[in-house]
Amino acid sequence: MEAATDDEIARFRYEKSLVDLKSGLSPIDDERLYRSREAMLAAVENFNSPTKLFKIQIFPVLSQIAWTYLLHEYYERKGVENVNEDGNSLLLSQMLNRDDCPLGEDVKKNLSALKILRDNVEHKLLSSIGRTYWTLFQANCLNFDQTIRKLFGERTGLQDSLSLSLQFGKMQVDQLAKLQTYDLTPAIEAIDQAIIDQVGISGKEGPSYKFKVSYHFEKATKGDSHIVFNNNNPDTGKVSNILMQKVVGDELWPHKPTTVIAKVREQTGENFTSHHHQLAWKKFGARPRKGAKNPSDCKKDYCHFHSAHNDYTYSDKWVEFLVGVVSNPEEFEALKAFVPTK
Repeated sequence: MEAATDDEIARFRYEKSLVDLKSGLSPIDDERLYRSREAMLAAVENFNSPTKLFKIQIFPVLSQIAWTYLLHEYYERKGVENVNEDGNSLLLSQMLNRDDCPLGEDVKKNLSALKILRDNVEHKLLSSIGRTYWTLFQANCLNFDQTIRKLFGERTGLQDSLSLSLQFGKMQVDQLAKLQTYDLTPAIEAIDQAIIDQVGISGKEGPSYKFKVSYHFEKATKGDSHIVFNNNNPDTGKVSNILMQKVVGDELWPHKPTTVIAKVREQTGENFTSHHHQLAWKKFGARPRKGAKNPSDCKKDYCHFHSAHNDYTYSDKWVEFLVGVVSNPEEFEALKAFVPTK
């Protein structure tokens, strides 16, 4: 075996220096995957740029390039010939129609929809094209990241390569809904109909075709409020956008003191009295004392002051808390022995 020349060693070192440390991919040894990732990154970076006005048109073009390289590499590694009779590589649409295509049906529909959009961008001058397709783009990005990681390893994904997009203003739900209507020009409606007709959209597609999120507001106090994001609607299998607002007062704190006492007695079997309840809210600070300057200064998880009728009601959490105290003999005795300070 002959020793490597200085030029060969220099070339080897240079090629190794080009390897992306995050993905482990080389632009020389893994050229298709490297270009595929760069095309998708370029699509997202251009789309997220606040100064670009041609972003909606550019995304489907770069996305189609990214997916084409990805599937070329997939078939190359499987030993499948990916060249047409005319000597050109297989088109993305041809690979999507193969029986051995590794993509799910909704992913294929998403890519077919973007192809129709790309063709219209390429051959027509559209006066308006915008937010109505953002959900298709979001699904396309998520599909790409999941697919490349599934086929070529976790390190090849893009989810850690881009930061979250920032903006200087926040949009309200009604504003977003209104903006959607501005994009429905006759040209956009024609493209939408072409997508439905040519792709075969049934309306039963999942988030891999068009990305949506279901927002559910849960009952909670202000300090404990949060939003729950669900992947889908368990009743229909479809992803929907739902906004729910609950009535705060009576639902969060529905129990009067007599109801609290009755529930604690029922659940513990102990003789829990009105006197014990007064000791409890004083000992644990659930509500302020009578005559306090701020009668509404309650522990919001437990109690709420109603200024309209000048009384207090209590939450399920307060009942559960008292049941825990009364069920423990030592804690119940400590409550009975508690002497409130004046």
